[in-house]
Amino acid sequence: MFARWLTKRSLLLLLLHNTSCKGTQDFMYLQLAQPRLAEVKGIGIDIASISKIASLVSRYNSETLTLLFTPDEIEQCQSAPHSSRSYAVCFSAKEAVGKALGTGLVDINWNEIETVIVQSGLTIKLRGAAQQKALQCGVKAWLATWCYWDDYVMVHVLSKGEQA
Repeated sequence: MFARWLTKRSLLLLLLHNTSCKGTQDFMYLQLAQPRLAEVKGIGIDIASISKIASLVSRYNSETLTLLFTPDEIEQCQSAPHSSRSYAVCFSAKEAVGKALGTGLVDINWNEIETVIVQSGLTIKLRGAAQQKALQCGVKAWLATWCYWDDYVMVHVLSKGEQA
């Protein structure tokens, strides 16, 4: 499992710059200046086609969609100005969380991972087997962001562990 220690003396400078990547600011800096240690447990990245996810969503009824998305995600996506993009972000976030856990979505139901899209990024909420797997891996918190370009969304998640 991927693990790295970051201390107060170290400065993590995350520079995201892509002029064609909408949905995030051109530059984003993250500085960890905490006196405690933060363990990075895993990283997950996923890219999805907005049109393919839109096609999937249009094919199924709401009961079937609840196998993939939580009721709150469905409500959030349906009320969003770009509904298809929101569904693609939620879908990609689930894939990225599975990758960050190191197991994919084996033995985890899709609707046990919930994504809340906020202006500054994403909030990840886990339930059931997904929450149990995260606890087994020592995951205490998630950092997540997303962006889109053309017909694609990209979601990046970082799972964090204990702080000593």
